Amino acid sequence: PESTPARAESSMKALLVLISTACAASALQLQARPPAPRTRLRVLAAPRLAESAEPESTPATPEPLTISDEQIAAAARAASEPGADPFAGFETAEPPREEEPFDPRIILYVSLPALVLGAQLFFTFSRDMLAGDQVGPAVMDAM
Repeated sequence: PESTPARAESSMKALLVLISTACAASALQLQARPPAPRTRLRVLAAPRLAESAEPESTPATPEPLTISDEQIAAAARAASEPGADPFAGFETAEPPREEEPFDPRIILYVSLPALVLGAQLFFTFSRDMLAGDQVGPAVMDAM
């Protein structure tokens, strides 16, 4: 006959193998019903154009922009000056944001989960510091 701790350990290992096998099998399950027909999906996703099928006129291609070497050198000198705005002459997508004031609630939002985690770790490992007579059986050992 096996001793009680050895039997409990082997039953825990068997339970762990059973649970991991069930999780792996549930991840590989196939769908219970077949997927919807593809033709129905194709009809729903078909583009609907409001324009006529034939273009009225072909748009003209713009002429290429030519920049002389002097213009490039002048732009490089202007951009390299201290305090020069690198986006001068260009519109920026977003206007500059005003800085938001510091919200002290962030300290609570960060420290509360950290305290909960610290308490969990403390109570988990505090049992390891005590001798066997000072600590009763764990819940899994009592079953």
